[in-house]
Amino acid sequence: MLLGLLVAICPLAAPAGGEVFVLSNSTPIYAEASYSAEILAEASYNDRLALLSPEEFDGFYYISYNFENNQITGYVPIEIVGEKADEQELVLSYNATLSNSADILSPTDDSVLCTLPKGVRVFLYEGYNQKADYLAVRFIHGGQLMIGRIRTEAVKPDGVNPALIVSITAIVALVTIIIILFGVTKKKRHSKLKT
Repeated sequence: MLLGLLVAICPLAAPAGGEVFVLSNSTPIYAEASYSAEILAEASYNDRLALLSPEEFDGFYYISYNFENNQITGYVPIEIVGEKADEQELVLSYNATLSNSADILSPTDDSVLCTLPKGVRVFLYEGYNQKADYLAVRFIHGGQLMIGRIRTEAVKPDGVNPALIVSITAIVALVTIIIILFGVTKKKRHSKLKT
Protein backbone atom coordinates (compact mmCIF):
# COMPACT_ATOMS: atom_id res chain seq x y z
CA MET A 1 0.00 0.00 0.00
CA LEU A 2 2.75 2.46 1.02
CA LEU A 3 4.75 1.48 -2.05
CA GLY A 4 1.72 2.31 -4.20
CA LEU A 5 1.59 5.81 -2.75
CA LEU A 6 5.20 6.45 -3.71
CA VAL A 7 4.87 5.39 -7.35
CA ALA A 8 6.05 8.05 -9.78
CA ILE A 9 3.68 9.63 -12.24
CA CYS A 10 5.06 8.45 -15.56
CA PRO A 11 4.55 10.30 -18.81
CA LEU A 12 1.76 8.72 -20.82
CA ALA A 13 2.82 7.19 -24.11
CA ALA A 14 -0.36 7.48 -26.17
CA PRO A 15 -1.03 7.70 -29.87
CA ALA A 16 -2.11 10.97 -31.47
CA GLY A 17 -5.85 11.22 -30.98
CA GLY A 18 -5.54 9.94 -27.41
CA GLU A 19 -6.12 12.04 -24.34
CA VAL A 20 -4.53 12.96 -21.04
CA PHE A 21 -5.87 14.62 -17.91
CA VAL A 22 -4.40 17.39 -15.75
CA LEU A 23 -3.16 15.83 -12.50
CA SER A 24 -2.06 19.04 -10.77
CA ASN A 25 -4.30 21.78 -9.38
CA SER A 26 -3.77 23.63 -12.68
CA THR A 27 -1.33 23.96 -15.54
CA PRO A 28 -0.62 26.66 -18.10
CA ILE A 29 -1.04 25.82 -21.79
CA TYR A 30 2.10 27.21 -23.45
CA ALA A 31 2.38 28.47 -27.05
CA GLU A 32 5.68 26.58 -27.40
CA ALA A 33 7.41 23.69 -25.62
CA SER A 34 9.06 25.99 -23.07
CA TYR A 35 8.25 27.36 -19.62
CA SER A 36 9.21 30.82 -20.89
CA ALA A 37 6.74 30.72 -23.82
CA GLU A 38 3.50 32.72 -23.92
CA ILE A 39 0.70 31.23 -21.80
CA LEU A 40 -2.42 30.73 -23.93
CA ALA A 41 -4.77 29.39 -21.24
CA GLU A 42 -4.88 27.66 -17.86
CA ALA A 43 -6.23 24.10 -17.56
CA SER A 44 -7.56 22.86 -14.20
CA TYR A 45 -7.31 19.60 -12.28
CA ASN A 46 -8.93 16.70 -14.16
CA ASP A 47 -9.45 18.71 -17.40
CA ARG A 48 -9.23 16.54 -20.50
CA LEU A 49 -6.57 17.41 -23.11
CA ALA A 50 -6.47 15.84 -26.57
CA LEU A 51 -3.02 14.65 -27.66
CA LEU A 52 -2.14 15.94 -31.12
CA SER A 53 1.15 14.05 -31.22
CA PRO A 54 2.33 10.93 -29.41
CA GLU A 55 5.83 12.38 -29.16
CA GLU A 56 7.40 14.35 -26.36
CA PHE A 57 8.81 17.79 -27.21
CA ASP A 58 11.49 18.81 -24.66
CA GLY A 59 9.37 17.54 -21.77
CA PHE A 60 6.03 18.76 -23.19
CA TYR A 61 3.07 17.21 -25.02
CA TYR A 62 1.44 18.98 -27.96
CA ILE A 63 -2.26 19.11 -27.10
CA SER A 64 -5.63 20.61 -27.97
CA TYR A 65 -7.78 22.07 -25.19
CA ASN A 66 -11.34 23.42 -25.21
CA PHE A 67 -11.04 26.72 -23.33
CA GLU A 68 -14.15 28.91 -23.02
CA ASN A 69 -15.67 27.31 -26.14
CA ASN A 70 -12.50 27.92 -28.17
CA GLN A 71 -10.19 25.12 -29.27
CA ILE A 72 -6.62 26.01 -28.26
CA THR A 73 -3.53 24.12 -29.35
CA GLY A 74 -0.39 24.33 -27.26
CA TYR A 75 2.00 22.49 -24.98
CA VAL A 76 1.74 21.14 -21.42
CA PRO A 77 4.51 19.67 -19.21
CA ILE A 78 4.35 15.86 -19.33
CA GLU A 79 5.04 15.58 -15.57
CA ILE A 80 1.62 16.91 -14.62
CA VAL A 81 -0.65 15.09 -17.05
CA GLY A 82 -1.58 11.44 -17.34
CA GLU A 83 -4.36 8.90 -17.36
CA LYS A 84 -7.27 9.71 -15.07
CA ALA A 85 -8.95 6.64 -13.64
CA ASP A 86 -12.12 6.79 -11.54
CA GLU A 87 -11.28 7.72 -7.96
CA GLN A 88 -7.58 7.86 -8.79
CA GLU A 89 -5.39 8.68 -5.84
CA LEU A 90 -2.77 11.27 -6.54
CA VAL A 91 0.62 9.63 -6.29
CA LEU A 92 4.08 11.08 -6.35
CA SER A 93 7.67 10.04 -6.00
CA TYR A 94 9.87 12.16 -3.76
CA ASN A 95 13.55 13.11 -3.91
CA ALA A 96 13.88 15.95 -1.38
CA THR A 97 12.73 17.20 2.02
CA LEU A 98 12.05 20.75 3.18
CA SER A 99 14.74 21.79 5.64
CA ASN A 100 12.52 24.60 6.95
CA SER A 101 9.03 26.01 6.39
CA ALA A 102 8.76 27.62 2.94
CA ASP A 103 6.38 29.44 0.61
CA ILE A 104 5.65 27.69 -2.68
CA LEU A 105 5.39 30.15 -5.55
CA SER A 106 3.43 29.74 -8.76
CA PRO A 107 5.51 28.40 -11.69
CA THR A 108 4.46 31.41 -13.78
CA ASP A 109 4.62 34.36 -11.37
CA ASP A 110 5.57 35.29 -7.80
CA SER A 111 2.17 34.60 -6.24
CA VAL A 112 2.26 32.27 -3.21
CA LEU A 113 0.34 29.03 -3.77
CA CYS A 114 0.75 27.75 -0.20
CA THR A 115 3.24 27.40 2.65
CA LEU A 116 4.64 23.97 3.44
CA PRO A 117 6.08 23.08 6.86
CA LYS A 118 9.56 21.74 7.57
CA GLY A 119 9.94 18.02 6.83
CA VAL A 120 7.45 17.82 3.94
CA ARG A 121 8.64 15.59 1.08
CA VAL A 122 8.67 17.06 -2.44
CA PHE A 123 9.81 16.04 -5.93
CA LEU A 124 12.38 18.24 -7.71
CA TYR A 125 11.22 17.54 -11.26
CA GLU A 126 13.83 19.67 -13.01
CA GLY A 127 16.68 18.43 -10.82
CA TYR A 128 18.74 20.14 -8.13
CA ASN A 129 20.94 23.14 -8.91
CA GLN A 130 22.59 24.54 -5.78
CA LYS A 131 23.34 27.85 -7.55
CA ALA A 132 19.72 28.51 -8.62
CA ASP A 133 17.53 30.86 -6.60
CA TYR A 134 14.45 28.65 -7.05
CA LEU A 135 13.78 25.00 -7.85
CA ALA A 136 10.75 23.53 -9.61
CA VAL A 137 8.81 21.19 -7.30
CA ARG A 138 5.70 19.10 -7.34
CA PHE A 139 4.00 17.94 -4.19
CA ILE A 140 0.66 16.90 -2.75
CA HIS A 141 -1.29 19.55 -0.86
CA GLY A 142 -4.93 19.37 0.14
CA GLY A 143 -5.31 16.08 -1.75
CA GLN A 144 -4.15 17.56 -5.06
CA LEU A 145 -0.92 17.25 -6.99
CA MET A 146 0.52 20.73 -7.34
CA ILE A 147 3.56 22.28 -9.00
CA GLY A 148 5.45 25.40 -8.05
CA ARG A 149 8.80 26.96 -7.22
CA ILE A 150 10.64 26.96 -3.92
CA ARG A 151 13.75 28.76 -2.69
CA THR A 152 16.78 26.49 -3.08
CA GLU A 153 18.00 26.93 0.50
CA ALA A 154 14.69 25.53 1.84
CA VAL A 155 15.26 22.13 0.18
CA LYS A 156 17.50 19.24 1.14
CA PRO A 157 17.73 16.78 -1.78
CA ASP A 158 18.09 13.08 -1.05
CA GLY A 159 21.66 11.82 -1.26
CA VAL A 160 23.22 15.27 -1.59
CA ASN A 161 25.49 16.27 1.27
CA PRO A 162 26.70 19.88 0.93
CA ALA A 163 29.81 19.13 3.04
CA LEU A 164 30.67 16.23 0.72
CA ILE A 165 30.25 18.47 -2.36
CA VAL A 166 32.61 21.09 -0.83
CA SER A 167 35.11 18.38 0.14
CA ILE A 168 35.14 16.83 -3.33
CA THR A 169 35.52 20.27 -4.94
CA ALA A 170 38.46 21.06 -2.62
CA ILE A 171 40.13 17.71 -3.38
CA VAL A 172 39.75 18.20 -7.14
CA ALA A 173 41.22 21.72 -6.84
CA LEU A 174 44.16 20.42 -4.77
CA VAL A 175 44.89 17.60 -7.23
CA THR A 176 44.76 20.09 -10.12
CA ILE A 177 47.25 22.39 -8.36
CA ILE A 178 49.59 19.46 -7.64
CA ILE A 179 49.46 18.35 -11.28
CA ILE A 180 50.18 21.90 -12.47
CA LEU A 181 53.08 22.30 -10.02
CA PHE A 182 54.48 18.90 -10.98
CA GLY A 183 54.32 19.88 -14.65
CA VAL A 184 56.07 23.24 -13.99
CA THR A 185 58.79 21.56 -11.87
CA LYS A 186 59.35 18.87 -14.50
CA LYS A 187 59.59 21.53 -17.22
CA LYS A 188 62.20 23.52 -15.21
CA ARG A 189 64.23 20.39 -14.56
CA HIS A 190 64.07 19.48 -18.26
CA SER A 191 65.26 23.02 -19.17
CA LYS A 192 68.24 22.75 -16.77
CA LEU A 193 69.30 19.41 -18.26
CA LYS A 194 69.40 20.95 -21.74
CA THR A 195 71.78 23.73 -20.70
